[in-house]
Amino acid sequence: MIEKVVKVAAVQAAPALLDIEKSVSKTIMLMDEAGASGVQLIVFPETWISGYPWWIWLGTPANTIHHAGDYVANSIEVGDQYDQRLQEAADRNNLHAIIGVSEKSGGSLYMGQWHYGPDGSVISRRRKLKPTHVERAVFGEGDGSDLIVSETDVGNVGALCCWEHMQPLTKYALYSENEEIHAAAWPAYSVYNDITYALSAELNMNINQVYAAEGQCFVVAATAVITPELQDMLCKTDDERNMIKLGGGYARVFGPDGAPIGTPLDPQEEGLLITDINLGKIAYCKAAADPAGHYSRPDVTRLLINREVRRPVVSFSEAEGVTRNADARYDQSVEEARQETLENRD
Repeated sequence: MIEKVVKVAAVQAAPALLDIEKSVSKTIMLMDEAGASGVQLIVFPETWISGYPWWIWLGTPANTIHHAGDYVANSIEVGDQYDQRLQEAADRNNLHAIIGVSEKSGGSLYMGQWHYGPDGSVISRRRKLKPTHVERAVFGEGDGSDLIVSETDVGNVGALCCWEHMQPLTKYALYSENEEIHAAAWPAYSVYNDITYALSAELNMNINQVYAAEGQCFVVAATAVITPELQDMLCKTDDERNMIKLGGGYARVFGPDGAPIGTPLDPQEEGLLITDINLGKIAYCKAAADPAGHYSRPDVTRLLINREVRRPVVSFSEAEGVTRNADARYDQSVEEARQETLENRD
């Protein structure tokens, strides 16, 4: 077997909710801990900076809107001092860091995953394509340009947030980019845990496991933890405490055959799940089933994807570039269709 071993870490910890200074400091502390252990890639939970807005699941907008100002004020912006500090930490520790953020852009927030490289460069910044359910009361949407798999020194790395892993076409888009390491960002599995099985730790961990086996890639899944301090901050009644339970940490790593790797932490424990993965195993799994390759049936089903940037405001040069790229792809698709017709005719 050809070996390419990568040391990875999945974060399982409580965020410093509504405090960007403490949040970034804790992020850097965990990056330093990972770097000291020789970790090459670390994955953080969904909206880790500055915490997932759990209050949206506890009441009406009228009862929870008072959090909006603080949440916006403690969200991160591209190029601000906190962004720069995270770049410096990645550089200092010589590791890849994929960090879940509440990204502030103008007057809107987005559920982001920012990928910093081991030299401190920004490899990618993506946004969750469709916030889930009540998340849409807080966050805007991403677009096709946010389906990113980056070629790096540790392999082809992609990322998704939470229930994006329940979107078959979204997953398929990343599989088609020959994804080798997948960063899965989740909040704590503690909301409505006893109310609906769909939000249970068991089901959502199985979703990560299926992703690994389905795409024949390694999945590094990070989750937050609800501590007593966080629960006290969020919940005022016993009913609310029943809706957001303590713990909920289920950081996991899965191999390309779906097998769990490493020793999990206790659901209420904070820390890093650190383990080695060997990318050489992927070839053996791909030999059996490559969903976007030899195991596909493009004559029956195919994915149509628009990867263009669809932001509300773009410059003339950006718009012209989008048009040129779209025209070029259209011309190419027409020519491919023509050639396929000719071949079938022969």
